[in-house]
Amino acid sequence: DIFSGTSTVARYMKEWYEIYSNDVLYFSYCLQMATIENPCKQNFEKLNEKTGISNPIEYFNDLSSNLMDEQLPQEKRFFQNNYSPRGGRMYITDENALRIDYARNKIEQWYLDGLLNQYEYFYLIAAVVEGIPFVSNIHGTYGAFSKNWDKRSYKKFELIELPVINNGFENKSYQKDGVELLKEIQGDVLYVDPPYNERQYLPNYHLLETAAKYDYPSLKGITGQREYGENQKSKFCSLKTALTEFESLMKNANFKHVILSYNTDGIMPLNDIERIMKKYGKPETFEVNYVKYRRYKSRSDVKNDTELSEMLIYIEKEEKR
Repeated sequence: DIFSGTSTVARYMKEWYEIYSNDVLYFSYCLQMATIENPCKQNFEKLNEKTGISNPIEYFNDLSSNLMDEQLPQEKRFFQNNYSPRGGRMYITDENALRIDYARNKIEQWYLDGLLNQYEYFYLIAAVVEGIPFVSNIHGTYGAFSKNWDKRSYKKFELIELPVINNGFENKSYQKDGVELLKEIQGDVLYVDPPYNERQYLPNYHLLETAAKYDYPSLKGITGQREYGENQKSKFCSLKTALTEFESLMKNANFKHVILSYNTDGIMPLNDIERIMKKYGKPETFEVNYVKYRRYKSRSDVKNDTELSEMLIYIEKEEKR
């Protein structure tokens, strides 16, 4: 799963396959480490031994706001100071921001104190990240917050306990450029779910990235987005570079089967996708499967009944020479 995102596909397939998952964004890497590379449910033995906390997710979810408010200094409340009304933005309520801040500060401290192993650490970060969308005052992504509170914003923020299965394999998670990573790994089935439009992922998921890193970044503008570098930008989001990048991906892929998840409204035209896949695969095995869905009315020139299709495009790869 070379563009793993929330790692939903990798998690589903883990029951049957040895999984390699990857994404350039850190919040995705945390989700992967927590549920893909992590071999089993962790028991937080050292944390329990030193603090008496056997289930840290229950511990955080049961804490009172008054206790957190008393214990957490103002300067350590990045979410409350920047993403809530107290900080002039409305991504989340003040109380939910405090709950996120308290949990992230505690998790970092426990890890620095040696009370968490790496899988326990990533699991707790993932539990925080997974809970944020359930209380976020947004429309779809974090490109901007809503000016009026969505009803889900009033829910109490809670860390989400994620399922972890032991499939008996040595699963591996990465935070690398996917096309470059393909030079290092090989396997049977390559699932490719790249960006299909010009919207970069990090600006649209910056809040989750900051929750995962909790690195007190400099923010810009009304929406409070974090800066990001060229290595965090996907070439699949540019008309100039998408096809070249896809060809490099197909060339590098040392996998027998390639499945591309794409959209009929995407940057790369289907005829170019077909040309490139057939160049590096067995042409007679190429097939396109359509899954239809309706587009939301986002522009005045788009009718409500305009239909788009998600495509699952398959080819069997030629063996590398």
